[in-house]
Amino acid sequence: MASEAPRAAPTTSLRRRLFAWLIVPVALLSIVSSGAAYYTAFRFANDVYDREISDAAIALSQLSRFDGVRTIVDLPAAAQHMLASDQRDRIYYRVTDADGRFIAGHRALPSPPDTPRAGAEASCYDGVFNGDPVRVAVYRPAGVPGIVQVAETVTKRDVLALEIIAGMLVPLAALILLAGASVWLGVERGLRPLTQLADQLRDRSAQDLRALDESAAPLEVRPVVAALNGLLARVDAMLTTQQRFVADAAHQLRTPIAGLKTQAEMALRTSDPQSLRATLGNIVAAAARMGSLVGQLLALARAEPDAQRRHERTQLDLGQLARTVTADWIPRALEAGIDLGFEGVDRPLPIHGDTVMLRELIGNLVDNTLKYCPRGSEVTVGVAPDGSGAQLTVTDDGPGIPAAERERVFERFHRLADSSIPGNGLGLAIVREIATAHGGSATMESGPGGRGTRVVVRVPASGVGR
Repeated sequence: MASEAPRAAPTTSLRRRLFAWLIVPVALLSIVSSGAAYYTAFRFANDVYDREISDAAIALSQLSRFDGVRTIVDLPAAAQHMLASDQRDRIYYRVTDADGRFIAGHRALPSPPDTPRAGAEASCYDGVFNGDPVRVAVYRPAGVPGIVQVAETVTKRDVLALEIIAGMLVPLAALILLAGASVWLGVERGLRPLTQLADQLRDRSAQDLRALDESAAPLEVRPVVAALNGLLARVDAMLTTQQRFVADAAHQLRTPIAGLKTQAEMALRTSDPQSLRATLGNIVAAAARMGSLVGQLLALARAEPDAQRRHERTQLDLGQLARTVTADWIPRALEAGIDLGFEGVDRPLPIHGDTVMLRELIGNLVDNTLKYCPRGSEVTVGVAPDGSGAQLTVTDDGPGIPAAERERVFERFHRLADSSIPGNGLGLAIVREIATAHGGSATMESGPGGRGTRVVVRVPASGVGR
């Protein structure tokens, strides 16, 4: 199955998004308000025109009389002319008797939906006459057995509606434009702190990693400033680490490189095969020491904060890992005449960590112990539960380390003053860095009965470190 294509990054600016989020509700609210106002105004106007045709129906009913046999409408010519003289609309009427028989007016006017009650107020309804929509008022007088209808086309009403709409659209458009300008200015002012922040960062040099002034930023922007300060601090720590690594590497490699150069110059000047062989042997040994130093420097760099391998952690069994690493060092221990053993528990000791880094930690502890313990010594690698995490110990019965030096030996390149064994003082520093990177600790104490030395490494189950 083909992998999903990465989503394209949004191209719309934050300024435009904020403007749209603010102006759209304003526009919608304006439109809804105008619609409500138009509906109210139209109903008012419609009521006014309905009252006019209702009054006309009542007036027409007053011109009707009942002679005992039939209803008679006395509609003078002037009255007929008045009904038909509206400037915009045509007016029609119809009079019927109580049984619905046509008496006068326009026979085809639409009948009312319900028979009106005698003496009640006039009512209005919508209809169609001669293909035109009309508004019809119907009235049934109390003293005359008949029904009067007066109908009017709706031109005036439509014109009024258009006038109302036009009268509202102009101020509405002006209101939206004014609101849009206000919102845009508000967005500009609201985003000004971010613009100023960007200007501050843009004007800085690449070496300026000082924290930004968080107090000068608005409350809403302070989380962004705090996150940037955190990033600057991490970048500063990383650069410091890199600079320290370069300085340490340059300092420690200077001596072996000078030694290699001297040995090579001696090899070039000698013609004695035996002397040349000895010199080449010294070169090989110096190269091996240099290779060991480089390897430890790289291991130390991997254990530094923000190292990439920190993100490559998995669930592992510390007991099984320690057992495997101990077995790998047994041939070296036999060569040195040291009894190397392992003590563990019968159940897994799960932790979340980096297998490569933890293997480096255990290997450095065992290597350091085998290097400084005399022949015939006993060295034990042990694991045990420690709360929700695990504890790793490496114990020996060697000469031990003075209490005043037990903390200093974890410092980089620190070595005991009376030590004659070759080394570079990085092994225990690597151990502590790896333990700290896993959220744990590394300490040193006396061995059982006050003899020898025990290094204790504690690692939590989560393995969450710096």
